Formats: sequence, C-alpha cells, structure tokens
Amino acid sequence: MDISQLTDSYLVGALTAGLLLAIFVILSISLRLILAIISRRINKENSDRLLLVFIDSIKGPVVLLVLSLGFLFAYLTLVQLDKGIFISLNNTGDYAFQVWKVSAIAIATFTVSHLTDRTIRWYLRNISANTTTTLDDTLLPIFRRVLPITVYAIGALIAVDSIGISISPILAGLGIGGLAVALAVQPTLSNFFAGTYVVTEGELKPGDFIELDGGPSGYVESVGWRSTKIRSRFNNLVIIPNSKMAESIVTNYFSPTPAMNVVVTCGVSYESDMEVVEKIALEEASDLVINSPHSIKDVDPFFGFSNFGDSNIDFFIFIQAVDRNGTFVLKSELMKRIHARFTSEGIEINYPVRKLLLPEEIDAENVFTTQPEEN
Repeated sequence: MDISQLTDSYLVGALTAGLLLAIFVILSISLRLILAIISRRINKENSDRLLLVFIDSIKGPVVLLVLSLGFLFAYLTLVQLDKGIFISLNNTGDYAFQVWKVSAIAIATFTVSHLTDRTIRWYLRNISANTTTTLDDTLLPIFRRVLPITVYAIGALIAVDSIGISISPILAGLGIGGLAVALAVQPTLSNFFAGTYVVTEGELKPGDFIELDGGPSGYVESVGWRSTKIRSRFNNLVIIPNSKMAESIVTNYFSPTPAMNVVVTCGVSYESDMEVVEKIALEEASDLVINSPHSIKDVDPFFGFSNFGDSNIDFFIFIQAVDRNGTFVLKSELMKRIHARFTSEGIEINYPVRKLLLPEEIDAENVFTTQPEEN
C-alpha cells in the first residue's frame, strides 16, 4: 500500500469516527431538548408531578450515557486501523469497553440513587402529608438516608465484578466486618429493631397519654427509631429507649378513644334513705354531664351501692369524660356537688368510728349471776 492509499485510509477512519461522534452528540442534544420540552409542558399543565420528577432525574444521565456511547464507538472505529499513527491504539478496544462499562454503571447508579431520593421527597411533600397514618412519615426519612448508601454499594460491587475482579472475598470480608460491627453496636441495633416494632405497630402517636408498668407516664412527644420521648406531668421530657418500650407493659389512655371513665366513691350513714341517696346522686351527676364541656353527653350516669362499710353504706357513681384531663375536672366537680347536696338534704357521711371500751367498763358489762352455795 503506497503513501497515498495509507493517507486515504487514515482519512476515512478519522472521518468515520468523527461522523459517529457527531451523530451521538446531535442525538444527545436532541434528547435533552425533547426531555426539556416535556418537562416544561408538564410543569405548565401541572398534570403529573411524579412524571416530572422522573424526567428531571434522568435527562442529565441519559445525555451523558449517549455521549459516552459516541466516544466509545468513535474510539473503536479508530483502533480498527491496522497501521499508521494510530497503531499504538491497537489492542486497546477491550480496555476502552471496560472503561465504558464502569462509566455506564456509575451513571446508572447515580441515576437510581437520585431518582429514589427525589421520589421519596416528592411522596413526603405531596402524599404523606394527606394520609392519616404517621408510619410513612417515620419510615421514609430513614429509607431516604439508607437507600443511597445501599445503591452506591451495590453499584460499586457490580462495577468491580464487571472488570473481572471476583467480589466473593469482598462479600466475605464485608460479612465478617458486619458481624463485628453488629456486636459492637448491639445496644443501638436493639433499640433500632425495637423502634421498628414500635413504629410499625402504630399504637403510639404524638399527643397520647401513656404509662409504663413500673415506669414514668406522660404525653408522647415523638416516636423515633432509637427512643420514644414523653412529656411528664411535671412538664419534663423523659427519653425512653425503645428496647425498654418493647419489653414493658404500656397503657395508652388515649386508645382506642380518648374518652375515659370517671368513678366517684362515697358512703352515707346507715340511717340514710338509700332511695333518696341514689336519686340525689344521679340528679347531680346528670346535671354535671349536661352542663360540663368535659363530659360525654350520650353516656348516662350509672349509680350503684357497693359495700356495707364499717361506718357507712358505700356507693359509686360512674360518668365518662372526653379525655384524661376531663377526668380530673369532672371528678372534682362531682364530689363538690354531691357533698353540698347531701349537706343541704341532711344526709350524713360518717367519719370512721371505733368504739373503745375501758377495763372498768368491760368489768361493769360482764356481770355474772352466781347461785348460792348449798349447805
């Protein structure tokens, strides 16, 4: 082959490579413009925001992927030349393809991570705020933090495996290292998995009044993955590890409804007319239920005598409050009403009474009559 033919071969190869690169550049620009037009139209019509999130997330990576294909094909065209100034490029096509695969995996990994992050953010802003449950509000922020790390880790392993490096030793090392880390952070993991149980159960919500068996009580401020925060009656913040929450018996005074029963106990003297006592107590309780904003209106008061006490005949009266705070108000008001009414009606509530006999009084009461002795 003479010099003129060799020059023509170089020229044809270079022109072919340049033409391929130009085609892919034009294709990438066209894709960018098409996606931008679709994005502006969706944004203008305000039709499908999730589709807008998808398009905005992929339009940059798609352009990069098309451009990388153009450079790869142009380079592979150049390395097909057998002689000449490009002879140093021969036998490097495989390396170029390996580099392109790693680049494509990196672009795909970034796209997936960016897309999942924006999708979760879109859901939290548009869907989660309108749902009645708080489960998604609690779970999705954690997934939003963990998913990118997971995606990048998987992408790195795929990239390493694509260039011919075995990932089995890496996975084995990660397994041993993960076991060591798990043992080191066992208390944290215990609270995390207990928090998963507490959150997914959905039985505790901010604002609920709870009490732990043998532990503190208060209003739930927040339910997190590591701990649950409650505000005590003394307005102090109590932080309870979720592992303790999962192991304890928890009473939720706001579940299944905030309504709570109020039971007032009292006693009247044995000389009292029990029918009158019942009538008066029910009248006062009914009037309180009607006029108090803290009472449940459709639950009638219930009265009953419970016990023959040492000094009084004991009774109880039952009404229902709208919430826990209402129980204190209703109980106090009902006690004042019953006491005032019994006083005006002359019904006596006895103090505890004990009769004590002195020794001489005992001797005076124990008089024995003896028979005279026979002679």
